Amino acid sequence: MSLSLRQSVFLYALFMAVAIGGVVVFVQTAPPLPQAQCEGIVTPMDVVRGRLIKEPQESILGLWRCLREYKKDNWWHTTAGIWGIYAIFKVFGPFGAGTSMVLSVLIGALYDEWAEPNTGYSLFAHLLGVSGEVCGGAGGWIMSYAIGREILLHFATEKMARLKKEMDNFKGSLFRYMLFIRISPLFPNWFVNYSTALIGMPFSYFVVASTIAIQPAACMSIAMGGMLRDVGETGLDLVKMTKRGGMMACIMALLSMPLVPADDWSSGLARAKRWLGMDKSKAA
Repeated sequence: MSLSLRQSVFLYALFMAVAIGGVVVFVQTAPPLPQAQCEGIVTPMDVVRGRLIKEPQESILGLWRCLREYKKDNWWHTTAGIWGIYAIFKVFGPFGAGTSMVLSVLIGALYDEWAEPNTGYSLFAHLLGVSGEVCGGAGGWIMSYAIGREILLHFATEKMARLKKEMDNFKGSLFRYMLFIRISPLFPNWFVNYSTALIGMPFSYFVVASTIAIQPAACMSIAMGGMLRDVGETGLDLVKMTKRGGMMACIMALLSMPLVPADDWSSGLARAKRWLGMDKSKAA
């Protein structure tokens, strides 16, 4: 039995109300924030209104000062709260669009556990950010699979038609198509989470492709957060920042290589051979 548009919208609003209620209960039962460091920080409603996107530097620094102090005595509450907010904004994507990078930078600034010795990059922060991204996206996929068809067909008709049209170019491999739309700027992140549940994309393809595609962006934003933390704690060290930036750029380049389609690798290699005069077919 398929749901009507009205029923789908009602259930979407109900799920959102339950999520907001859970956040309210969590905040009310958590230990209080230190007032001296936390006055004027952004709230979840500020994020919905777009303050986190409009004022990213002030928002991140304010949250970092507040949560750095709070985390000292309330590590589990801080970690669970940040991860939960991250995942909820991914589940209800249109209302948290654009927050992923800001929250990843904040995570990188807050956590230095499991730090890689040469770069100081926190593997725990990476795990926290990537798991929040993937689990939140998976939650959105499952919710859309259950109640999202009529909503997307009504409010995003053109995007759905374009998604199916692009899919025709990847008939040989649904996984390649999933990886393509995950890294492509053609569609918003939240729309990819919702729409792929309705076009026959296997859930396992969605999870694996999302995990692979998020790696370069996660490395960049979490490394930025780590640099902000170092600047805030020890001041600006240009030598250290240049070294860390260079190493992170190399790591990001390596992580990005699997995202390049095989056809592009082949054509690029062929062009390189022609440029170097190694094209045997042309020589013959």
